Amino acid sequence: MSSTTTTTTNTAEFKDSEHSLKDFKSALSTTRSSHEPPQGFRLQDVLIRQQCGKGKAKRYYQRRTLAQYAFLTVAGLAAFYKLDNTQARVAGIGLLFPGAGFVAVCTVPSILTLVLTLAAIPLILFMWFGCGGLVFPILLWVGSDLLAVALARETVLEAAGPIVTVACVLGMTYVTWKTQMANQEAEKKREKRNAFLVNAVQENQAKAQPAPAPGSREADKKTLRFLQWVLEMGLSPIDDFSYHDVIDQFQTSAIRYQLYQGMYELAAFQNHYCPNFHGYLSKAERGLIEKSMSKRVMNFWKWESLMGKFTLDWDPVKEDNIVSGIPALPVQTNNSQMVSGYILLGAALYQIATRDDRYAKKNSMEFVVTDSARYKYDLGSIADAVFNNMDQNPYNLYPCEPNWIYSLCNLVGISGIVASDKVLGNDYGDRLKGRFEAALASEFSNADGTILPIRSELTGFTIPGLAGAISDVAPSIFCGPYLPHVAHRHWALMKQENLRWRDDGHLELTNLVGADNLDPGNYRSGRGYVRVAMASVATEFGDYKIRDELMRQTDEEQFPVYETRTGALKNKGLSTLGQINTLRSRLGAHGDWNSLLRDGPSEHCFRAPILDEVPFPDVLVGKAYSHDGESVELVLYNGKTAGTFTLGFKNMKAGRVYRLGSQTAVADQKGEAQFSVLIDGRTAVFLEPVD
Repeated sequence: MSSTTTTTTNTAEFKDSEHSLKDFKSALSTTRSSHEPPQGFRLQDVLIRQQCGKGKAKRYYQRRTLAQYAFLTVAGLAAFYKLDNTQARVAGIGLLFPGAGFVAVCTVPSILTLVLTLAAIPLILFMWFGCGGLVFPILLWVGSDLLAVALARETVLEAAGPIVTVACVLGMTYVTWKTQMANQEAEKKREKRNAFLVNAVQENQAKAQPAPAPGSREADKKTLRFLQWVLEMGLSPIDDFSYHDVIDQFQTSAIRYQLYQGMYELAAFQNHYCPNFHGYLSKAERGLIEKSMSKRVMNFWKWESLMGKFTLDWDPVKEDNIVSGIPALPVQTNNSQMVSGYILLGAALYQIATRDDRYAKKNSMEFVVTDSARYKYDLGSIADAVFNNMDQNPYNLYPCEPNWIYSLCNLVGISGIVASDKVLGNDYGDRLKGRFEAALASEFSNADGTILPIRSELTGFTIPGLAGAISDVAPSIFCGPYLPHVAHRHWALMKQENLRWRDDGHLELTNLVGADNLDPGNYRSGRGYVRVAMASVATEFGDYKIRDELMRQTDEEQFPVYETRTGALKNKGLSTLGQINTLRSRLGAHGDWNSLLRDGPSEHCFRAPILDEVPFPDVLVGKAYSHDGESVELVLYNGKTAGTFTLGFKNMKAGRVYRLGSQTAVADQKGEAQFSVLIDGRTAVFLEPVD
């Protein structure tokens, strides 16, 4: 286990409470471990608790939804059997489900329309959860009922009442039976998993290969060519989207996710390889941050707010007032975790890696939803908003798409809280930890410990079967710095259930379902992206054998590597999101994500000179690290032809003489100096003060 994993894990207690929003929050209480072991958690904490899947908030909203549906059913049947007006009777029976009114009309046009209505339900549900468009199911239900009323004749089919009622009862019975069966299977699976989890985690820790010592890493030229492509993306103009998959801006292929992932990976490279290099690297990080707030990227929130919240307030960050003590209403917020949580993490990581606090300055970040709808925030106010939404939501996790809570988005968001706590001095992570852990287990996990991808905030229900192994990737990575026992649990589950070595030495993927079989960045079918994702987890846990084999399969079997016109390397057919993700395995090592969020670069690196002027892509920086706070070790490659290039440094001591290779220069009053360096292949040089 990497020594960087030092967080204390809380063991959640669940107590019975009355159904109110306040009590939902108080029910997610916590007690601390009596001691903190070296790895940051007790081994028994990796076991799956019996409380998994038994959340009080989701149960409340599920029961409320069923009660509302029961009311509609009773009202609809009462109207059908008690009223004399034909149209009123048709409208009444139509309350039982979309299209039910067509059964009462019982004509050829109405039956055809019924078939079309029922066939549209899966698409409408997809549109509902895909972009939070609550308007779509409402339009389908109300629209089909009104159309049935328009088609009504002087009489109705009297048998429509029992036909529709029996259909509803059978449907509800089937869903209930399937749910009970699934819960029983999940409980059995929990016992099987708990039987091997402790030993599996111990074995993983024992076999994990340590990360290289700080300051010992350098990126070779081939790896830098993969990095070059992401740097080009970050350095492209704010209106240039030629490096992106542009498909839709609502789901996983959205440009914003490609930009966010780029922020994280460039910050990780800077932290572990080049803390003493800013230049085009930091500029690329800022380019990704700025582009993520631009109109083309942010305009989606206008439409999601209209379709999902029916509001003209398109602010993607702020939190609205909470209606406390009224259990009939979920938390009312128009904040988007998929914006605020992600950008919080990206901007905080930038500050961790560079000590540049520009995004912490008041109103330094402007989100442009439309030309007239612009919202100014900063790192601190975004952190406040994310904390307040988590703190006040009865689920503790809060929505991404309007009314839909995604676990992944909230895991990213809590990582943003951890990172922003470090640079801002907040204690939000500590204040949320007990409830967040409890909610993740009780509200957003199955009985077998599998974290659910999604839950409806309004109804309390989830969508089963969306994903399998890919659902273990996010907690394995993002829980590491915050809930390490959860991260270790999911890595152990992934190794046990989804990865199998064959006798011929080939690593095989097993038990993949749903979204495991497509690339979320471009929606192409295949099992290539899941290999990239699993390789990143293997990297973080120090299993380089699995990482190397998965990356070999990625580069040689799934997505062949090719050279772009600029000399960068890229995987053919892999989405931009996946391409950026490969950097974690190409550059990463055991515990890198934990170290980045918890530690950042060594303090002495910020006392030393910073390489800040480098021509790109003429010079590729593979290492820039200060071991003593005064000198800087550099490893450089020529990106094009060999030649002599000018390098500019900052953060020097004014008036002091510095040597780079055979050249010397005196730092000016700003603490800056330039040198000319011949770069031909791998060029290792030291910048050091001359006493």
